[in-house]
Amino acid sequence: MGDISKASGELATGKKDTFKDYMQKLAPTFQSVMPKGFTSERLVQMAISARNQTPKLAECDMSSFLSCCLRCASLGLEPSAVDGLGNAYILPYKEKGGKMLAQFQLGKNGMLELVKRSGLVSTIRTQCVYEGDDFDYYEDEGGLHFHYRPNLEAPHGEANLKLVYLSAHMKDGGSVFLAMSKNEVDAIKARSKAQGFGPWKTDYEAMAEKTVIRRAFNRGLLPRSVEVAKAVSQDETTPEVYTEDGQRIFGYEDTADDAEVIEVPDNVNPETGEVVDA
Repeated sequence: MGDISKASGELATGKKDTFKDYMQKLAPTFQSVMPKGFTSERLVQMAISARNQTPKLAECDMSSFLSCCLRCASLGLEPSAVDGLGNAYILPYKEKGGKMLAQFQLGKNGMLELVKRSGLVSTIRTQCVYEGDDFDYYEDEGGLHFHYRPNLEAPHGEANLKLVYLSAHMKDGGSVFLAMSKNEVDAIKARSKAQGFGPWKTDYEAMAEKTVIRRAFNRGLLPRSVEVAKAVSQDETTPEVYTEDGQRIFGYEDTADDAEVIEVPDNVNPETGEVVDA
């Protein structure tokens, strides 16, 4: 984290180097923590685009933003608020005291990617079930069974969501099934500081599916490494930042219940993150 705190400090003093210059200087730092097969060039480009297209990120404490980039690098996930793939997001927040922080958030596809990397899962899928769909599940001495037949004429969307479920098959022959009602999903959403901005607002169904994946993780139903378990537990947090001598500046514990999400600015399209005319 020494390089992160040094770069953010130099940016704060108004040195001539641009944000893009510092991101490119930090590329070797990002590369050093990335999984094998990933390169830092793409991450740097995506992070610069995310900051340019979401103006409030430029107001965030630079250490928090760069640390979110480092979190993306360590997981091999790009900040997907730009490309819409739902891998990971960097979102702006305002603390109660007025300080702006960037916060890392996993997306549905990012969570699925972490599951698949274990190499122990044969297939995994999540599905939203809406009012009017034919769905039932039960458990007996033969195991858990479920039946799902979508009604293509039924209205979809957040208001019509009934439940969301996860179904997975392990390579050792085992299987996993987990369902969550809309009330359970909304209870999780209500505890999220991102409920008013970002994917909870623009991609509710995808976040509902991500929620059931995370619950399966937390209940030990899906295989996970120490690194993946940490990533899931620290989802929707501001990564920890340290000085070169190891002193903690701030971290995920500081992104607490008194933080409030910044609403989408008037000149930003909430669907794409692009700056538009006022």
